[in-house]
Amino acid sequence: MNNETMNNEVVPTPNSPATASSAAPPQSAGCLSELGWLAAAPVLSCFSLNFYHLASKRRTGSAVMFFFVFTFVIVSLQSCGILWGLFKAGQEIRQSFERGEFPEITITGGVAEVSGQQPFVFEDNDSFFGIDTTGQYTEIDRRLYTQGFLLKRSSVVFLNRQGDYREVPLSDVQQLLGLSDPFVLNGETATNYWTGFSLLISVIAFLFLILWNWLVRLAYIALIGLVVWGIVALIRSGTGFGPVLITGLYALVPALFAHFLLSQINFTLPLMTTFFLIVFWGLGLAAALWPRAANPAPATADEYFRSERPLRGWRALIALPLVIDIVLEMIFSWNAWYVTWPLTMFTLIALLAVSLWPLTKLTNPPSASQG
Repeated sequence: MNNETMNNEVVPTPNSPATASSAAPPQSAGCLSELGWLAAAPVLSCFSLNFYHLASKRRTGSAVMFFFVFTFVIVSLQSCGILWGLFKAGQEIRQSFERGEFPEITITGGVAEVSGQQPFVFEDNDSFFGIDTTGQYTEIDRRLYTQGFLLKRSSVVFLNRQGDYREVPLSDVQQLLGLSDPFVLNGETATNYWTGFSLLISVIAFLFLILWNWLVRLAYIALIGLVVWGIVALIRSGTGFGPVLITGLYALVPALFAHFLLSQINFTLPLMTTFFLIVFWGLGLAAALWPRAANPAPATADEYFRSERPLRGWRALIALPLVIDIVLEMIFSWNAWYVTWPLTMFTLIALLAVSLWPLTKLTNPPSASQG
C-alpha cells in the first residue's frame, strides 16, 4: 500500500480534494479509460496511495460499478473453487465404487441407510467428505476444514470456504432435487447424480455469495462510511460523503488481499477483513485528502510527492504473475503461500522501482523534458 505514493508524471489540476468533494461534481481522472480503470484498479488500489487521490475525484457511480464487477469476479472464482472441490470428490467416489470401497446408499422417506463399512471419510488437505449414519460423526470440524460434506442418517451438512455452515434435512434435499423415493446411490448412478449435484450446489453458492456481496457487504461498507465520514468531517470540514465512500469501496480490495495472504498460513482473527478495511480506508483517505499542488516542474522530492500526478494503467501489468497465481489458487485451493508471498514481495519491489524512476528527473534542469 505504501510503495507508489510517488509513482507518476506531474499533471496540473485546479481542484483540491476538499473542493472536489463538496462543490463541483467529482471529475474523472482522465488518465485511464473506464475499462482501463476497472482493469487496473484491483492492482493499483493495493499498491498505490496516489490511486486513492485520483479515485476520490471520480464519480461515485464509477466506484460502485467497480465494486459490482470486482465482487462478481471474486464470487465466480470462489464458485469455480467449490465446483472443482466437488469434482475431485466425485472422482474419488467413482474410483471407490469401482474398487468396492464406497458404500451403497439408499434414502427412503428422508432417512439414509448405508450398505458397507462406516464411517466412510475422505480428507484432502482442508477438505472433508464423510458418510456416517452411526452417529460417530455429527458435524464437520471447522477448525480443521474449510469446506466439506457430511451425510448423516436424516440430514446432510455443507461447509464452504466462506464459513457458511448449513445442515439440511434429507427430506428437504430429496424434495429440492426431485429425487425418487427410495433413492439408490451405487456405482451405476453415482457419476450422473454427483455431476448434477455439484452443478446445483455451485449455482446455489454463486447466487448466495453474489447476493451477500451486492446487498449485505455494500450496505455494511456504506454504514461504516457514515461513521468514517462523521470523523473526517470533524477533522476536515466540507468533505463530502462521496470521496469517503469511494475510498472505502476501493479499500476493500487490499483488505481482502491481506486476508487472503494471512489465510494461506492459517492465521485468522475475528473481524479480520473489517480490521484491514478500516486500516486501508484510513490510509486511502489520508492520501486522497492530502493537499497537493499543480507543479509541472518539481525541484525537490518533497514537491514531487505533493504534486498532482496521473496514474499509468500499464503499471498494473507488473502484478500479472501475482494475479494469475491468486486466480489459480482460488480455483484449485492450493494454498501455496510459498509462491504467493514471494510474488507479492516481487510486485511490491518492482512497482516501487518503477515509481522511483521519475525522481531521477529531479536532478535535471526545470526546462528538461518531463515526458
